[in-house]
Amino acid sequence: MREYRRLPESELDIMLAVWGERGEVTAPRILERLERPLTASALHSYFKRLEEKGFLACRKEGKTNLYTPLVSCEEYQETEGKSILGKLYAGSLKRFTAALYDGGNLGREDVEELRAFLDELEQEGM
Repeated sequence: MREYRRLPESELDIMLAVWGERGEVTAPRILERLERPLTASALHSYFKRLEEKGFLACRKEGKTNLYTPLVSCEEYQETEGKSILGKLYAGSLKRFTAALYDGGNLGREDVEELRAFLDELEQEGM
């Protein structure tokens, strides 16, 4: 697995919109998907940075730029998840889960879902 630089929130918002399109996407489509207003010029700057970091590729078709993710959402989630778990919780999933529970972010349904997932992993022989 390749290691990726952590994206600032603003760039992550752009990548989430790109990943949501599942394939090539245009700048106007990303502007529609974003929850906060952004100028076309600012979006272009974000695209350039994401290209430089190896997250996006750009292909020109006529006057239109088409952007394709080079890193999948799943790859980035895996890398970020491991990084956060390692840095903030000393690699302990138990500490992470306890923090979520103590913070009121885990409900009964979440715990049941987690338990079912762990049972499934155990049956598969992890």
